[in-house]
Amino acid sequence: MKNLVKVMAVMLVLVMAVACLASCGKKLSGEYKEAITGNIVYKFSGSKYTQTIDNIIGDDTVIEGKYEIDEDAGKITFTYEVDGEEKSSTENFAEGEENGVKYIKIGILKYNKK
Repeated sequence: MKNLVKVMAVMLVLVMAVACLASCGKKLSGEYKEAITGNIVYKFSGSKYTQTIDNIIGDDTVIEGKYEIDEDAGKITFTYEVDGEEKSSTENFAEGEENGVKYIKIGILKYNKK
C-alpha cells in the first residue's frame, strides 16, 4: 500500500510539472527587422514586445504591449493600448531559418533576426 501511495504521489507531481510547462507557451527574444525595407523592427522580451516603425518623414511610431503565440493555430495576438483603450490584433505567425538566418513571419511580412 505504501508503494502505491508513493507511485501516485510521483505521478501527481509529474502531471503538475507537465501542466505548468504546457501553460508557458512559445516566447520570442531579441530583435527582428522587416526583411525587405527594414523600416519595421520588433523587439521581444518575455511576453512583452515593442514595435518601431521608421517613418521616413517625421517621428518613428512606437507601439508597446504584450503578445501571445498560439502554435497550434499558427497565430500571434498582440495586445496594446491606444488612447487609454486596450486593443488587440491577431495575425498569422510562422518561424523558421533560411541560409543560417532565423526569421519570423507576421501576416505576410518576413522579419529576420538581428
